[in-house]
Amino acid sequence: MGRLRTRAWLLGVGAVLLLGCEAPGKGVVYKAVSWKLLGNFPYRPSVTPRMKTSSKPSILPQAVRDLAGQPLRLTGYMMPVEMDGREVRSFVLVRDQQLCCFGRMPALNEWVLVRVGQGGGVDMNMDEPIEVEGSLEVGEDIEEGAVMSLYRMVADTVKLSEGKPKGWKAN
Repeated sequence: MGRLRTRAWLLGVGAVLLLGCEAPGKGVVYKAVSWKLLGNFPYRPSVTPRMKTSSKPSILPQAVRDLAGQPLRLTGYMMPVEMDGREVRSFVLVRDQQLCCFGRMPALNEWVLVRVGQGGGVDMNMDEPIEVEGSLEVGEDIEEGAVMSLYRMVADTVKLSEGKPKGWKAN
């Protein structure tokens, strides 16, 4: 009888866990992350186009590696990458709007490649700060000897932000 109760309890706990994870963002607490944490270290890619493969792993601070897989909230500006009409399916999230026209190119640890979750899209909005909530992937994405991105996120939600992005500063 003791084993039967234990199995029933385990099945009940498993069902609660599965049902609790049913909808992305539902009941999840997203931790706000600052651009200062993501970009406040000198980053050097572990590969060069001539090498084609990594000679050494890139060194990322432990605090940044600990963010991998966590439900996070980032605030910044959208630079569309993949669009369908005015609907954006993926975009680069940057700290400020200097990426456009006459600004400087951000370092790899100063932007996040965001894919809108569940095959959806969001309205294009490049002029106002947005908040993106989702799970962060941390580490080099290497293609043909080049680091394509350091941070990636699948967005559960994308919405307009109140005020300036965390870590924003006037130049």
